[in-house]
Amino acid sequence: MKKIMSMFITLSLLVCTVGCSQTEDSDNHVVQDYFEEYEFSPYGNEEELDTLEDLKISMNTEKDLDLKHLSFLIENNSDKEYRYSPNYFEIEAEQSGTWYQLKQLDDPSKSNEKDCIIKPDERLTLEIDVKSFYGELPAGHYRLIKQFTFFENERDWDYDAYNLSCEFTTR
Repeated sequence: MKKIMSMFITLSLLVCTVGCSQTEDSDNHVVQDYFEEYEFSPYGNEEELDTLEDLKISMNTEKDLDLKHLSFLIENNSDKEYRYSPNYFEIEAEQSGTWYQLKQLDDPSKSNEKDCIIKPDERLTLEIDVKSFYGELPAGHYRLIKQFTFFENERDWDYDAYNLSCEFTTR
């Protein structure tokens, strides 16, 4: 009887220890291995990202990191106009050197917003509400991916699309 009681107590302590060591985000979603839950990034590890030298996106370091109002700077140092959707973006998480595409709670492309234009030699600040579309993000390394388009001829819908990224870390 004592062996059974001591085995039961040991098993209970083991379950409590393992359960308490798992990290959770505020949505009570246990995050241990992104491989089990999320798809690999369609962008790979930088092959299809940041292919423009004169158009850059970076984190606005003047503001504190707040997932409700992430602030990014877009700089167009070219002689071309680029279009973008202010609310459409993707967030990916990195784990063990691999990027995973996170699932959106709400699709930002559903809003019928008009494209914005960044003109040559212009610098804009873009505020993004990550929390509304992805919920709370647990501590980790992430990247924002934003698409920009350049129209050679708008009448023919002749355009090129470019994906820019900016990495950030939450604690």
